[in-house]
Amino acid sequence: MSRYQLQIGQTARLWVSFLCYTLSTSMTGPLIGLYAHRLGASSSEIGVVYGLAAFTTLLTRLSLASLQRRLGSRLLIRVGVLANSASMIAYAFSPSINYMYLASGLRGIGFASFHPPALSEAVRLSSNNQRLGWVMTAPPMGMSLGPLLSSSLLAFFNARFGYPLLYILTFLTSAALSGIAFFTPARGEEHHLGEPTQTRDLARLLSSHMVRLITSRLLISYVVGAITAVLPVFLVEKSIMSEPEVPLLFAWASMFNVLGRPLSSFLKSPVHGIIASPILITITGMLFLNSSTPTLYLGMALYGLALGLFIPSSLLMVQSLVEKSSLTMGIALLTLAIDLGASLGSMGAGIMREFIETELTLSVSAIAAGLASLLLSTRFAAKKT
Repeated sequence: MSRYQLQIGQTARLWVSFLCYTLSTSMTGPLIGLYAHRLGASSSEIGVVYGLAAFTTLLTRLSLASLQRRLGSRLLIRVGVLANSASMIAYAFSPSINYMYLASGLRGIGFASFHPPALSEAVRLSSNNQRLGWVMTAPPMGMSLGPLLSSSLLAFFNARFGYPLLYILTFLTSAALSGIAFFTPARGEEHHLGEPTQTRDLARLLSSHMVRLITSRLLISYVVGAITAVLPVFLVEKSIMSEPEVPLLFAWASMFNVLGRPLSSFLKSPVHGIIASPILITITGMLFLNSSTPTLYLGMALYGLALGLFIPSSLLMVQSLVEKSSLTMGIALLTLAIDLGASLGSMGAGIMREFIETELTLSVSAIAAGLASLLLSTRFAAKKT
């Protein structure tokens, strides 16, 4: 078998891993809070259940990524898959809210362990932007199909089981999908006998270009957090959309997210994708000033396209900015900005909504973050990739 055929096979297996893992996490995301509510959790306790997963990811992402040199990417990917499956089983059989806290901790470790080495493998196997955009269609496809799968399970088995059993069935299905990802990762880079990444190695990664890229990713993620936290409630409160219609709006955005991944492969340089994304985010912010349904759908389409272009382009930019042996750690730093930016966006938009209208909250958040990210991104134009 030629090297090219081997890389294609490994890339295909990695695509399946991404799809199964993202299906597993996205199909249960909306149900975790509902299940906690059925266990008697208060609103603040439900918030802690979600927040604990993100907080655990934030705490463990860099330390787990630093072990890639010693353990290899394949082992870390499988640890992430196992942790995610274990979290789904823990959610399914939680007798009280306290056990759901434990499940959220496992879920956070799964995110932290899976994504940096898996993204590193995607970049390594793609070599350039010709295949990376296609590989990165798997996560948004999983995000789009996951909620549809869980909704179908709940609807199909509703007549046979009560709701507690329906939730358990869905969580166990999620664990099984995650288990498929365990058996299908790419071969992975062989581990090295060197020491894990040290603080001095981390400092070398943070060049001025890398800091700008991380900051730009944080700003884009701030918008993601703001839209996720504020927009659904606003649409229902203002009777713009019914509750069943709201997921369709986000599924619409995910479709354009999927479209943006392969489109990024046609760009001559990842710099172009990094610059185009904040421009689209800024336009999205302007469109949010008008809350009519057609304008919202147009804005969310541009928002999804912005994410689809930015993510593969930013990964390729990391590849050009760091040494090969530090690629996983560089990607971990980039994805760390996702956790922090989304958390800040959710909290910031929530606080702003106490003082100004929601349309203005979303518009100010998207326009300010988009323009700031654009200012940072234009600095990359002078660097050849």
